[in-house]
Amino acid sequence: MRGYAVKHLIKTCRNEDGSAVVVAFMLLVVLTLLGVFSTRTARIDIQVASNEIPYQQNFYIAEGGVHREAAEVARGNYPIANVTQPEDGQEGRPWLASYADTSLPSPTPHQVDGLSYKFWVGYLGAFSPPAGYSILHFSRYDYDIQATRGDVTVRARYFKIGPKAE
Repeated sequence: MRGYAVKHLIKTCRNEDGSAVVVAFMLLVVLTLLGVFSTRTARIDIQVASNEIPYQQNFYIAEGGVHREAAEVARGNYPIANVTQPEDGQEGRPWLASYADTSLPSPTPHQVDGLSYKFWVGYLGAFSPPAGYSILHFSRYDYDIQATRGDVTVRARYFKIGPKAE
């Protein structure tokens, strides 16, 4: 009986000679599908990255514009005519200057790295100075500065310390 079992086992193994080919073929199909999906994912990632580049460039130009206009505020190039009753401008805010003004400080048009941007500078009012300044002699003057390049807008609140407003 033992001899019969051994012969049967040998006969069964001979019938499974093609199973290695089937397993190798299935493994090849799985690896091919992984390669196709990886290529598709990489292509989508490249498209996303290429769409992000103009946004980042516009962001940096707008951010640089905010800092440039803050420097103009610090130099006193946007004087406030009436600190108690500022004029209403865009969206009900008191705007002092914008990219559309014709009497802007040089260089005009305002640019960052040779690229222009739209901007608005608004006066928000006089407030108590920070610690370390005499409340009797100094005030904090707050400004709302907004710069736009393309579809990116950067907005910041800046202040400067000066003699107390009467």
